Amino acid sequence: APFALLVTGSVAARKMAAMPRPPQVQTLQLIILALCFVFSSTSQAALLHHSEKALGFVSGFRLPTPMGRLAMARRSLAPRMLLDDETYSIPAPQFQNKAPGRTALEALSTDVDEKEKILPVRRRVRGSSTFGRENRVSATVGRESSRDMQLEEQAQEAAKSAAIGNRYDPSEAEQYFKLRTLDVWKRDMQISVPFTTFLGQVLVDWQRGVEKENRRKRAKDFMEIIASLGPAFIKAGQALSSRPDLLPPEYLQELQKLQDRLPPFPNDVAFKIIEEELKLPMSEVFEKVEPTPVAAASIGQVYKGYLKSGEAVAIKVQRPECEKVIALDIYILRQLSGTLSQMIRLLRRDIDLQSVVEEFGKLIYEEIDYLQEARNAERFAELYGSDPDVYVPRIYWRFSRRKLLVMEWVEGQRLTSTTIPKEQKTRLVRSMVQCSLQQMLDKGFFHADPHGGNLLCTPDGRLCYLDFGMMSEVEQFQRYGILEAVIHMVNRDWTQLCQLYVRLGFIPAGTDLTPIIKALDKALPDVLGASVDTFNIKNVIGELGDIMYKFPFKLPPYYTAI
Repeated sequence: APFALLVTGSVAARKMAAMPRPPQVQTLQLIILALCFVFSSTSQAALLHHSEKALGFVSGFRLPTPMGRLAMARRSLAPRMLLDDETYSIPAPQFQNKAPGRTALEALSTDVDEKEKILPVRRRVRGSSTFGRENRVSATVGRESSRDMQLEEQAQEAAKSAAIGNRYDPSEAEQYFKLRTLDVWKRDMQISVPFTTFLGQVLVDWQRGVEKENRRKRAKDFMEIIASLGPAFIKAGQALSSRPDLLPPEYLQELQKLQDRLPPFPNDVAFKIIEEELKLPMSEVFEKVEPTPVAAASIGQVYKGYLKSGEAVAIKVQRPECEKVIALDIYILRQLSGTLSQMIRLLRRDIDLQSVVEEFGKLIYEEIDYLQEARNAERFAELYGSDPDVYVPRIYWRFSRRKLLVMEWVEGQRLTSTTIPKEQKTRLVRSMVQCSLQQMLDKGFFHADPHGGNLLCTPDGRLCYLDFGMMSEVEQFQRYGILEAVIHMVNRDWTQLCQLYVRLGFIPAGTDLTPIIKALDKALPDVLGASVDTFNIKNVIGELGDIMYKFPFKLPPYYTAI
């Protein structure tokens, strides 16, 4: 039936060639194209192929306007289309037909990736004309590149509009783990026994008056306990390492040694997760994946790989059961925080540990959502990527999911490398200072985990940021507060500085500020008065940390990320 209609249409088209083209030609064109939408996909493909030739005969050139545009639009719906001397596939992600409950991104992974799997691009060039052959191949390659760009843009939009992943909710966690008392009890014992023993030793030291003498040893014991308890505790320890209001300097120094490194999990487990997230065999996306992970951390591990198109990429895959382990640990930490706060009060410290744990829970839950990390990287690049000395890797949105992140592979050196030239180091420091000031005081969106493993020096000397899982924001009033604090420090106005701390919630209202003002006046002028070549910001932070620990400072929960 389709071919009979085509013959009839072609004859009619020839007879109409001598007639005035509008409106008869447009009417015929509409009839022929309307028929294309009726038949099965195979008939549609053949019909459209011949209808294009009929249209070309009538109009005098191939793919006329506006009907040519309609025909091209129809191609995006055809699973496979024969066009002249080549076979070409155009995958067309359609979200309106996705199954109930699927996110836009999941629909994209099914509708795009499966079509790419089933419908490879093939070229079949005929004829002896070298010029014609080159033109056809270059046109096809151009369409491939255009298709890739289109799919990447669609994937990016789908990821941005996809529902936000799980976020930390104390009440939901309470309901969930109430029904799993055995799991909670087992993990509770693993955590509470070493911590209770440790706190008992500290209290005994305190009662015997040897707490300061034994502090360095207890700090080392504390760090080892944290390191042995898994990903949530390692992340918590790293966060605690910058909280001078919670712990004395000796503890902070030990916690700063915590490395977010764990033994890698097996490749077969990692590759299975990658294929589950992609809903495709790895061989159809990656040309090659190195068998040894280049990094293994508490939440995931990273492989170096190569896409089919040849680009080198970093493939970040999440550890199995990672969210379940972290959820249980945060739940137990929140339960223990009340007891720990009471014990800390015996040391004359009034700290709301529960709010600190809740703020930490929000941060780490965002870190285990790799799509959120991709959004963070995109936003960071938009805000700070225009700086010629800062580099942000590209995200490959088509292959990124909640437990899988594929981004550009960046060659570079760790900032601690001894092979970086001195003038390049100076440039890196300047770039880091300028970008950090922009993040904290100008834009307010900042990288909350900029340790040495997340920063690289590229071969051309630029500062490259990695790992955008832990990001946070400073509100405008908080940015003004930081600026005001700097001004009061420069002016040595300790009274105004203390009053600012009260307004920001660092010091409880009604506290006698006189001893704090005297302590600031005694500790800070020397370090602030140092010459430029001997000035050490670490000394300033150290002196402030001592004061914050000795006096009733209480950093607000939002300060955890800062």
